[in-house]
This record gives sequence, C-alpha cells and structure tokens, in this order.
Amino acid sequence: MGEMLNKPDTNPILVGILGWIGYFLMGQKKKAMIGVVLCIIFTPCCGVGFLLYLVMAYDAYLLGQKLQSGQSIGENENGLEFLNMIFKD
Repeated sequence: MGEMLNKPDTNPILVGILGWIGYFLMGQKKKAMIGVVLCIIFTPCCGVGFLLYLVMAYDAYLLGQKLQSGQSIGENENGLEFLNMIFKD
C-alpha cells in the first residue's frame, strides 16, 4: 500500500477542471503520468482521449471532495471503481 495523502485545502472544482493535472496537485503523480500517456495515445482515436480526460477529471473531482472533507486518499486511490483496472496499488 502506498503513502496516504492529506490535503484539506484541495479545491475539488479546480482539480476536476484540470483533470490529470489535478492528480499532480493532489500528489497522485503515478496516476497523472499514466493519464498523460493514455490521453496522448488515444487522442487521435476519434475523441477517445477527450472522453478519457473527462473520466479522469470526474475522478479527480471526487477525490478532491474527499480531501477537502478532511479524509486521506492513497497514492493510487480512485473515486470511480472501474478505474481500479488501470490504476491499482
């Protein structure tokens, strides 16, 4: 299990808008790098990269809400369960 992150000053709307960049702001660097690579690979595929970016943005928003409420998150924790197939400890 990785390090637990605790950033109660996180703005969920900001990290949600920023998508994978929001992962960097929250301290989830591994997820951010994987997100960048996936978006670059899938962007030419009829907007699949943009759809992936939206999913990551929503995930970042959910995790931002959790951090703002004072809870801790794991380095690879996901707000959306199906992302556990991609981002796991």
